[in-house]
Amino acid sequence: VNGKTYYGEDIAITTSTRTLKPSIKLSSKVKKVTIKWNKVSGASGYEIYMSTKKNKGYKRVKITTAKSYTKTKLKRGKTYYFKARTYRTVSGIRIYGYYSSIKKIKVK
Repeated sequence: VNGKTYYGEDIAITTSTRTLKPSIKLSSKVKKVTIKWNKVSGASGYEIYMSTKKNKGYKRVKITTAKSYTKTKLKRGKTYYFKARTYRTVSGIRIYGYYSSIKKIKVK
């Protein structure tokens, strides 16, 4: 303005893209299921979800930074569905990735 430069306040802008979705594999032993997934670059952790129906009723059963989880105390002969998603923590806020494909397994 009139040959002078004026500066406003500095602001911080944080952007982040979603992390990739994990690829999960299931295996069953007596009354338990083990879920394993690939490590996803940039992910801070993983959330595991389970349901007894393919398209609804999913409940989060685990938040972890590991690459596997074993769900115990399941009913023999019953079919369970699992899915997972990644998250990245940015400035204390979780930014979620997409869900994995849904996998089903019948418990031994």
